[in-house]
Amino acid sequence: MNLFSLAKKFPNEDLALLHLIKTRWPYGVRCLACDNDKCWLIESTGTTKKPRKLFQCAECGLQFSATTGTLFHDSHLPLSKWFAAISLMVEAKKGISANQVRRHIGMTYKTAWYVCHRIRDAMQEQDVVLGGTSVTVEIDETYVGGRKRGTGVKAGRRAKTIVLGMAERNGKLHLQKIPNTKAASIKPVLDAKLSPNTKQIVTDSLSTYNWVLPKDKHKSTSHKEDLKDKNWTQTQTIENAFSLFKRGIVGNYHQLSEDHLDRYLGEFCWRYNRRKMQPWLFDMALTNMLNKKPLPYKVLTDDGF
Repeated sequence: MNLFSLAKKFPNEDLALLHLIKTRWPYGVRCLACDNDKCWLIESTGTTKKPRKLFQCAECGLQFSATTGTLFHDSHLPLSKWFAAISLMVEAKKGISANQVRRHIGMTYKTAWYVCHRIRDAMQEQDVVLGGTSVTVEIDETYVGGRKRGTGVKAGRRAKTIVLGMAERNGKLHLQKIPNTKAASIKPVLDAKLSPNTKQIVTDSLSTYNWVLPKDKHKSTSHKEDLKDKNWTQTQTIENAFSLFKRGIVGNYHQLSEDHLDRYLGEFCWRYNRRKMQPWLFDMALTNMLNKKPLPYKVLTDDGF
């Protein structure tokens, strides 16, 4: 849903709230504590002295809002701005920076950054598995980052972050940060994300893959030979995905924190894996935001790094 369609469908806050309620409780509002279906809509005044709509359970008396316990939790931002931010992020093929969201919607950079990361959290896939009996999967690795001002070439190389990529031909994608290209780092990712029934697995000439992949399904290729023959097709799917992500960094984000790199990779994969579902991306992201637990700012900025 683009911004023009969004403005026509939700011209005011009441319609946006009604859509949020129907999305969260398609069969009627239920109490978050006792699951009772008798909940009354009441109006109250919050700490900002602004009126707000709450539900009160007829059984246990709990008062809650449509955003309680979700990624919208404890946000004073109007739903119209939230919806606009979601629309911008799901429609941006190469991503959109928090600074751009700030300019488009009108908010501080800190708020825009926090909003984008909460939407990004709803675009993470934990249970995706690639491959299958008739599917070919390409696996490769790339390096994100570059030289830092005032440091030498070697220091710049050491500062790069390694990203492992897995892509089905004409199918799904998974990108994940790894500490190095050793078998101890790559094998757990392959065990978790690669189906054992995969028809064929194509990689570059990195020797690690010879140890972690079944020999009868593994096909190793050389980029050097592909370029010489002008037939670079063996791992072209995953290389194209890497290229698209890096163009997003250069053109939109300009730089990314290594601490949050996996979140950006997850956002990119979420959109890529749903590239043929464009009309439904907004509602899919909105549903995920309502089904996920709150993400406090302190947790986001101190995520164990």
